[in-house]
Amino acid sequence: MGILSALLFCFIIFHPVIATNGQYKEFVCLYTQHPVVVDGNLDEWHNAFFVDIEDEVGETDNTVLIYAMWDVQNLYFAFDVRDKDLQARQTAQDHSELYLDDMVEFLLDPLNDKDSCWAQDDIIYHINILGQKKDDRGTANCLTNAQWDGDAKFAVKTNGSVNEPADIDTGYIVEVSISWGEIRIKPLAGRSIGVNFGNGDDGRLFDWVNAKPFRSPYAFGNLVLSE
Repeated sequence: MGILSALLFCFIIFHPVIATNGQYKEFVCLYTQHPVVVDGNLDEWHNAFFVDIEDEVGETDNTVLIYAMWDVQNLYFAFDVRDKDLQARQTAQDHSELYLDDMVEFLLDPLNDKDSCWAQDDIIYHINILGQKKDDRGTANCLTNAQWDGDAKFAVKTNGSVNEPADIDTGYIVEVSISWGEIRIKPLAGRSIGVNFGNGDDGRLFDWVNAKPFRSPYAFGNLVLSE
């Protein structure tokens, strides 16, 4: 193998984000033989691929590493957020202003049809640093079903003190497990799922694919299940 071929091989194997036809971001999600323990620690994620996101507008200096893995039962995400000032207020599930807290979100378009409809297969979760969630699913007429209550398991670990702006924090970790039964598709190696990820820093929001608005399946990247 020549030097150029070797470099290309390393890029394909170790660089998780690639372009698909110059249009969609792609994130390779590796299979794991051992179910992830959802405890807010990253010990099990050393071999997983990741993507990184930051605010290109510059309203916040937060940066986020997002890891993904899957097995036959669940899809797993882990968010490693660098945040110097941890702020959150909402302690009730599905609060309408939870998105204003320090939080992460993920959006799934399981059928990956890349349309503009927030359809029945589409799912969103917001999870704040106080361990509260706001989630919903789309409907047949492309509206939001805010009454839908998902069963994803998650854990949050903060590194710093919440709502103490005088000190300097380092960030937080959010670990998530969502079942394929909830996603309503069968996991298979090679399958591609539409996905976007977002981060909120005290009301300042940014996402992976720069979708406007975030709930824009036609702009989502592809999460590719791999062996």
